[in-house]
This record gives sequence, C-alpha cells and structure tokens, in this order.
Amino acid sequence: MYFGYRALIIETDSQLATQLVKNRMDPLHPYAALLTAIRRKISQDWVVSLVHVYREGNRVADWLSKHSLVYPFGMHELDSPPPELLPLLQDDQRGSTTLRNIVVNSTAPSL
Repeated sequence: MYFGYRALIIETDSQLATQLVKNRMDPLHPYAALLTAIRRKISQDWVVSLVHVYREGNRVADWLSKHSLVYPFGMHELDSPPPELLPLLQDDQRGSTTLRNIVVNSTAPSL
C-alpha cells in the first residue's frame, strides 16, 4: 500500500514499457534490474493495473515522460507532483482530453 491507496491504475503512453513489465523477460535484458524493481513494487499488498493509453489521452503521462530525462536512469518515486504538473492533473480529473493527430496517406485513392 502506498500513500494509503489499496488500488492503483498506472497509465503509460509506452506500449513497449507495458509489455516489458507484464511479460516474461530475458534476465540479461538491459533493463532487467529496473523491470524487476517495478514488478516488485507493483506486486505489493495492493491491486495494480498497468494500462497503455495514447499520449493524447493522458497528458500527465506525456509530461512525466518528457521531463523524466532530468533524473538519472532508474525508478523514482515522487512524494508530490511537480507544480507544473498540477494543471494537467486537474484537467485529467475533469476528464479533459485532446484530439489525436493521425497522418493520412495523401497518395491513397479517395472513395
């Protein structure tokens, strides 16, 4: 249990990260130590769901991934959200979303 929560939904915009955490891995994988730490954390006494969401569907995950480069490689736990993240968290709580941009092949025949 973390911060008193008994259930946690982890949303990530990286489908590869989701698969790496959920599936078996080669113990020689370059991220084996990090993946083991993540699995250990999510297997504690709580219910954790790890789901893939598109970047536009969760701007909080997008912001965190972009700003993660300031930290050294490894797992980091934040005691509270960075102040710059608060407006995005409030938007997420209200259910605000953004449109997903899709590139359309302009050479395809039109119907």
